[in-house]
Amino acid sequence: MRLLLIAITAMCFVMPVASWASQSGASKPLHNIDVSKLEKMASADGLKPQALDAALNAYAWANEHNKLGSNKETLTVVDFTLPSYEKRLWVLNLKDPKVLMKLYTTQGKGSGLVSATRFSNTVNTDESSLGLYVTSNEYYGHHGRSMRLDGLEKGINTNARRRNVVVHSAWYATPQFIKQYHRAGRSLGCFAIAPADKDTLLNHIKGGSVFFAYAKPENHDPVVAQGPITLA
Repeated sequence: MRLLLIAITAMCFVMPVASWASQSGASKPLHNIDVSKLEKMASADGLKPQALDAALNAYAWANEHNKLGSNKETLTVVDFTLPSYEKRLWVLNLKDPKVLMKLYTTQGKGSGLVSATRFSNTVNTDESSLGLYVTSNEYYGHHGRSMRLDGLEKGINTNARRRNVVVHSAWYATPQFIKQYHRAGRSLGCFAIAPADKDTLLNHIKGGSVFFAYAKPENHDPVVAQGPITLA
């Protein structure tokens, strides 16, 4: 018995260190989510599977690290691989898989005119920031009722507060503006949406829910790449 205990102890010391996902059980952070059904429904509404899977991996990280607030059932995905004249913001219900909203949204003027191709976490670049955010407090400012975002990824979006990257409404994110100019207007890095959609959107996402901005660089983001879902 003593020899057996020594052997087991030795085996424990040579086990490799696992990633954050495998240490705690890769499926645990998503165990209440019907991923297949969600992917099917979201894909039918135009959300690319790779963008959704990246967002779900980010959600899993936030859930595993206790970064979420009371609203664990809502996931917002912005797909910056799409041009601004297309609807590219989805609000998803994770508990009862469904698309709650699909909206136009803006990019920072430093990121490009029609499509977003440049991203930054640096102050005064006026570029959009990618990655994992959690919704925070509401406030009333120049654009009326708005919502702050807390960026959770160092070097990617942690300056969101300092840069005042928020969710707000703007006339240049309306369908009328986009139809006339064949693009949305541009922000200073904020996620602006049409005024008519503002209250419904903010009511859905309030309470510390995950807000995720996707573009191809996110495929190499450790928070995304090490998640429970393997990206295609």
